[in-house]
Amino acid sequence: MLNHNELEQLMSLGQEVSVPRGEVFIEEGAKAESFFILVSGRVEVKKKGNHIAELVAGVFLGEMALFNKNVRVSEVIALEPVILLEIPTEEFWLHVLNQDPLAVKVMESLGQIMTERLQQQDADLFSRIAENDPNLADLATMLEPVKRQLMADWALKYHAIGRPGKLAITATKPSGSAADLSVAYSPGVSEPCLAIEKDAECAYDYTAKGQLVGVITNGTAVLGLGNIGALAAKPVMEGKAILFKQFADIDAFDIEVDETDPDRFIDIVCAVAPTFGGINLEDIRAPECFYIERKCNERSDIPIFHDDQHGTAIIAGAALLNALELVDKRINEIRVVFSGAGAAGFSCAKYFISLGVLPENLILTDVKGVVYKGRGDNNYLDELAIDTELRTLAEAIEGADVFMGASVPGILKPDMLKSMKQDPIVFAMANPVPEIDYPVAMRTRADLIMGTGRSDYPNQINNVSAFPYIFRGALDIHATCINEEMKHAATKALAALAHEPISEECGFEDKKLSFGRKYIIPKPFDRRLLLNVSSAVACSAMDTGVARKKLDMDEYKQQLELILKLKG
Repeated sequence: MLNHNELEQLMSLGQEVSVPRGEVFIEEGAKAESFFILVSGRVEVKKKGNHIAELVAGVFLGEMALFNKNVRVSEVIALEPVILLEIPTEEFWLHVLNQDPLAVKVMESLGQIMTERLQQQDADLFSRIAENDPNLADLATMLEPVKRQLMADWALKYHAIGRPGKLAITATKPSGSAADLSVAYSPGVSEPCLAIEKDAECAYDYTAKGQLVGVITNGTAVLGLGNIGALAAKPVMEGKAILFKQFADIDAFDIEVDETDPDRFIDIVCAVAPTFGGINLEDIRAPECFYIERKCNERSDIPIFHDDQHGTAIIAGAALLNALELVDKRINEIRVVFSGAGAAGFSCAKYFISLGVLPENLILTDVKGVVYKGRGDNNYLDELAIDTELRTLAEAIEGADVFMGASVPGILKPDMLKSMKQDPIVFAMANPVPEIDYPVAMRTRADLIMGTGRSDYPNQINNVSAFPYIFRGALDIHATCINEEMKHAATKALAALAHEPISEECGFEDKKLSFGRKYIIPKPFDRRLLLNVSSAVACSAMDTGVARKKLDMDEYKQQLELILKLKG
């Protein structure tokens, strides 16, 4: 986190304090005027009298006040004589606001620590709640608004401190001298321009095109925020670009387009397409998103992929295949019920059918109930409407094998879960609060296999496990599109990886983790995803004739392994 010199500089901002054993030196609810570094000794953290954690030397204490309007959110007691470095928050904030590099780095570290503590606290609480500790359910409920406020405050600070935003451009060639610039720009730059004019494929050799994805939105369906507009969507698009870089070493530009007319938006996307090796459409409302993606792909010779449709579908498909294997059910015999018929729900339903679910065995529901033939939607929903007398989610889910949620919190009631068949599979994807809470669901059905979008529960179904690696494979093969076969290849690679033992090459340690009901899908931070999914996608692109470039797969896997080594 901080090196020796940085710690010495930080010490200059504060003063050393000694606290005797048994003293409460941070009182819950009190006004906070400082935070601490625990230099030596042990302390206990409590919330409303409940034990939260025991901490030892080297940690920050009281830093939550920086994210909570200078109010202490917990109690800290010295378990033995301790020595603290106390740093006044007002003085520290002046350094942060003045963009002092050390203060900014400390603030970033404190935010990360705070977030990790909240996540660990959630995991511990939910684990203890699952063990039927009745006192903790109320505590979890009480903590929720505090956590939301802390995270909201830190999210704003995170985006503002240091250089605002989350992205910057870095040169990949020397540019510090007149000689460098004579090649990078005038007159030398004319040579690659002329080469590309003669052969468009040379753009992959002489420019960043083959390593560059455009993340494009019009802001009409941003997260759960709705139609907030193009500009307000920019933080999300920057975040998407970070995920591309972090997980697959792909550069991405975010482009926010202030245009809600689908045809004009399509014209704009296609007009900027020559810049990129691929385009990730993001946060565009249904049903326009289906039309926009289809028309853009028809007019372009690069992959244009609406991740809200396909990303979750690819991951959920892998989880479904593995869950069915565990409960010994065949995909063409199961009954599946969907809650939510927007871009994600509708596309996941179509994808499940492409994997083998029979259309007559899949029921789609939305806010109006079951999507049935004759309901009068007269839109894209008609494609998945079925002949049925069922009208409500509760009616539809009785006797179902699988529930897939892409809707709203709490819609799946315990009684509905009880009505499902033996060994039910539930993917509750509403985030951060699922269609049914994980602890409640596990108490309701001991034979349940469950996945959610949350990282603090088993089986996180998150599209970050798919889209970076799908684009990596598509870019490296110079693909003209991302077809259904490439998506299936990604799903099968994801499903297969969950069967592999956790090893050092995964990038994380969890010896308890192995293929089973609580591990049906690889963790998003599994480093092997890059190698397995990207190579599967590239191979499929070659097999299906949409690759402009041929790769030796053994050599390609070595290139991917090199990316992993360089990423550390």
